[in-house]
Amino acid sequence: MVQNILETFETNIIKWYPFKNDAAIIQIGTNKTIENELKKVLKDVKSISKIDELEENTKYDYALIYGYEKQTDTIEKTLKVLNENGKLLIIGNNEFGINNWSKYDKVLELEKHCEKLSTIKKIKETVKKNGLDETNTFYVFPNYKYAEIIINEQEKIEKGHIERYCPEIDENEIKIFDENKILKNIIVNNPEMIEFFANSYFIEASKKEIDTDIKLVSYNNCRKEKYRLITIIKEDIVEKMSATVEAKEHINNMKETIQKVKNSGIEILDYEKDDKIYSKLIKNNKKLDEIINENYDNLEYIINILKDIENILLKNAIEYAECKDKVNLRGENEESISKLHFLQEAFWDMIPKNCFYINEQYTFFDQEWKEEYLPAEFLIYRAIVNSYDLVRNVNIDELLEKLGILEYKEYFQKIDEELRNEIIDKEIFEVMYLKNIKAVDNLINDQKITNKCNEQIKEDNNNKQKYIIELEEDNRKKQEYIEMLEKDRTAKQEYISKLEEKANKKFHWRGK
Repeated sequence: MVQNILETFETNIIKWYPFKNDAAIIQIGTNKTIENELKKVLKDVKSISKIDELEENTKYDYALIYGYEKQTDTIEKTLKVLNENGKLLIIGNNEFGINNWSKYDKVLELEKHCEKLSTIKKIKETVKKNGLDETNTFYVFPNYKYAEIIINEQEKIEKGHIERYCPEIDENEIKIFDENKILKNIIVNNPEMIEFFANSYFIEASKKEIDTDIKLVSYNNCRKEKYRLITIIKEDIVEKMSATVEAKEHINNMKETIQKVKNSGIEILDYEKDDKIYSKLIKNNKKLDEIINENYDNLEYIINILKDIENILLKNAIEYAECKDKVNLRGENEESISKLHFLQEAFWDMIPKNCFYINEQYTFFDQEWKEEYLPAEFLIYRAIVNSYDLVRNVNIDELLEKLGILEYKEYFQKIDEELRNEIIDKEIFEVMYLKNIKAVDNLINDQKITNKCNEQIKEDNNNKQKYIIELEEDNRKKQEYIEMLEKDRTAKQEYISKLEEKANKKFHWRGK
């Protein structure tokens, strides 16, 4: 059942790739799902399960080695069926990927077989030895079988790229560390090491120069089908398109939302064209959440930024009394929320991670959502809780208190959960995130608890043993007392017997 759910995302690894429509491709390492996806965009698709089935007389524009970790030593033979200007595409798992390092059993395998393992670096070297001098590599997370993040090696990788990374987790596996945290530390301190630690790869190789402007591709796998999108970051623009047929309606709704944001007098980078959503790519500018996170120790600075955003929202807000018949109280009483300000159309993803501060102006992007009659103050709450690094470094309740919205925290949490439940596919979320993980620190804590329990049991046993000894001692003393009483009774009996004997003798004498 789990595998069937995840198979939904198998085509993510190629769905984004700009194939030439009139081209021919051969897939080595048969995967029917991949084959069917290729047939949607290419005129001629052939699949073989093993390299031995290769027919060298036929030439192809693309040769795809799918699952290279199972198809090693195939590159040289595959090149024999590639056109002079053709491209070799290699997809596989990097055996030195961070996911393997984080798993106890996988680390043991790395320890045993490190000299034989296939790495991204070795594959690229093999490709070049076979005459394909031009390569373009994409790092894939969590893996190529259900890709969510695909990053070009030339792209400057940021912590935000990893924020949504959901590691591959097996039920009840032992995790040595938190992959997300380690990857973020690598990105900050030694970003070039991502090639070594990437879980999977998509390598394209050719004799000719490879012309591509794709820097990053991301999916939102945990969403319901009608909300799933593909985001492609290129040299100068960000492009969004539907990842499913059902999500085309969401793209249309986004077009409407973008226009309404503009009509509200709010600066936005998004625009629509040809059934896709685009945003101008802002370079060399930090997003607002990064600025906030860097200043986590200056609450007044953060509060001023959040107040600025609140003021932008309040320009289009109305008092509760003007819309009370349309507001969902969500179990709250009117008096408790009557001081809040409501937005007839709330663009509730206007948060710092979707905002730049350009020329002293807050400029938003990636505005997918709108909801009627939500509090403007709720958007400020979301701005805080969705600034992930900030949440880890400050007391959120203190910040909410200073902004005067702490009393509404429970109400805002209800709204946030409601919006989340509308978007997230619960079944997929549970499969991907809610696993029974045996983290090492938890195992250590469990061992500490076990040791403590064992010590307690040992102490209890010692106390019981002492009590048993005390009972035995008491029993011994009682037995001695009983024996003493028995001796005393015997002595008394002997004394009485002697008295009776004397009395009998005396009576007998008198009788004579």
